Amino acid sequence: MIQSGELPLGSKLLPERQLAQRLDVSRSSLRQAFKALENMGVLSSRVGVGTFVRSDMDGGNLLSEPMEFAVRTNRISRIKLLEARQFLEVEVVGLTAERATKEAIASIGHELDRMRTARANMHAMADADYGFHLAIIRACRNEVFELIYSPISKLLCEDLSERMHRFDPTQIVHLHELIFQAIQQCDVEGARRAMKVHLEIGYKTYLAGESDDVSTPNRNTQQGNESNLTTDGGS
Repeated sequence: MIQSGELPLGSKLLPERQLAQRLDVSRSSLRQAFKALENMGVLSSRVGVGTFVRSDMDGGNLLSEPMEFAVRTNRISRIKLLEARQFLEVEVVGLTAERATKEAIASIGHELDRMRTARANMHAMADADYGFHLAIIRACRNEVFELIYSPISKLLCEDLSERMHRFDPTQIVHLHELIFQAIQQCDVEGARRAMKVHLEIGYKTYLAGESDDVSTPNRNTQQGNESNLTTDGGS
C-alpha cells in the first residue's frame, strides 16, 4: 500500500481492527508488522492518535536506522566501519572520475570551496567535508552506493566534533584538492589513489590513541582496545 502510493507519506493508517480485516490477517500479525516497520523507520506511532507513514521517510531511512541498531547491538567497532567506508569510497571515486557530469563536478567543487572558506571553523569544515564526499558518491550515478554510504557515515560522524582538533585544516583541504583534480581530469586510478591516501591519513588521525596500530583501518583488531559503538551511543 505504501509502495503503490495508496498510503502517501504522512498519511494515517486505518485503525488496527479495520486494517487487519482489510488485509485478512490477524491483529497479532499486524502488530508484529507494525513493530518491524517502525524499526525500519517506515511508520511512527503516536499514543492516542494512531499510526502514520513517516513523512520524512526515504531510502536512507530504510537502511540507516536498522543498520545503526545492528551496529550498536553487535558492538561493531569504528575501525571496521572505517574499513567498510574505505572499501566503498575508493571504488566509487573511480566511477565518479569516469562518469561524473559537468554539473556533478561543479557540485563537488562547491563543497571543496566551502572547505577552503571554513578553515578557521573546524565544525563547518566537517560539514563541508561530509558534503564533498556525499557529492562524490552521488556523482557516480548509482543510487545504491548512497544508500550504503549514508548510514556508515552517520555512525562515524557521531563524535567527530570531539576529534576535529586533531586535524590540520590545511592538510585536509590539500588532500581533497588532489581528489578533485583527479576527478576533473577523468583520472580513474589517480582518483582512487588520492582517495585511499586521504582516508588512511584521516583514519590514523581520527583513531589516534585508540589502537596500538592505526596506520590503516584494515587491521583485524579483535582485542578490547577497539572503540566500539555501544547501544547507548557511547564511544
